[in-house]
Amino acid sequence: MKDDAIAPVIAIMLILAAIVTFLSIYNAIYVPSMKESSEIDHLQNVETGFVHFSSDIDQAISSHQDSLVFSEPVPLGGGDTLVNELKSSGTLQVQNESVPVYTLTFSDGTVVNGIIVNFSYEPVGNFWQDQGYTWQYGYINVTKNGGSLSTPLNYYNMTDVNNAFGSPGTPLNEFASSLGGVSYTQYQTPVPETDSNGDVRKDTNGNTIYYVPAGYCSSISLVAVNISASSKNFISSNGYGTLTLTTNATPVIFSQPITSVAISSDGSPFGNAALTSWNAGFSDLMGQCSKSITNSSLTQYNLINQNEYPTNVNLTVMQVTVGAH
Repeated sequence: MKDDAIAPVIAIMLILAAIVTFLSIYNAIYVPSMKESSEIDHLQNVETGFVHFSSDIDQAISSHQDSLVFSEPVPLGGGDTLVNELKSSGTLQVQNESVPVYTLTFSDGTVVNGIIVNFSYEPVGNFWQDQGYTWQYGYINVTKNGGSLSTPLNYYNMTDVNNAFGSPGTPLNEFASSLGGVSYTQYQTPVPETDSNGDVRKDTNGNTIYYVPAGYCSSISLVAVNISASSKNFISSNGYGTLTLTTNATPVIFSQPITSVAISSDGSPFGNAALTSWNAGFSDLMGQCSKSITNSSLTQYNLINQNEYPTNVNLTVMQVTVGAH
């Protein structure tokens, strides 16, 4: 009788031990595995958001259009599952780079600095790896340990990134080149033709002969792009953050007629690519308007013959504002 009474108790204890063992294994292995898998999906969504927003910046910069608005949602937290809804969180931040990538200096003292931003995602309480992302100079880095370690996402190493800045036609070179634009209008007003003595020439009917002088520009138009951080540039949450972009074109009023423009860069591969683009634009300008502009050095351009054929210089600053909220 006693043995018969003990047997069910032992059976129940064995069942409870099996259940406890199963729950222990479930919580120790299966639940963390599910949360890691969910976290991996979350980080892939962050990466996708950064890639899409990088394309938005490319489009805004290359178009030089006013009043554009872009936004891209970025999930800041992840790792939640049906059996465990606890989520990680993260931060989204936009910052100005410390040094302008290029500088334009005009003869009236006007200075335009080409600012550019970086923006980053950093995880907090991640259930998989301490992996973040940073966008800078047109490309994305995968980061670890709070950004102390990084590697380019779509390039093998930084040598390839720097080579891309110096290679015309590559996306990074095209991005850097879009920070500035040069256009011109050639002189089209007919003027009286004169002979070697300075007398006005006339046709057989006694009418003054006119011609359009070649090699002169009536106007030069410059577009300088700034990419700067908004006042709303940080968010920390386990929900969604949003990267935003707006553009605003502002004409610059000079205090006096412009007679020279100087261009410089910060010396980085990105800055040098932007400088090369500016110089290419001015080189084309000198080829078409050789009697209106010349250069005293590779980065110093002077307007000439201003008394006889004045050239008006127009400048528009394209302000691109990037924020996070």
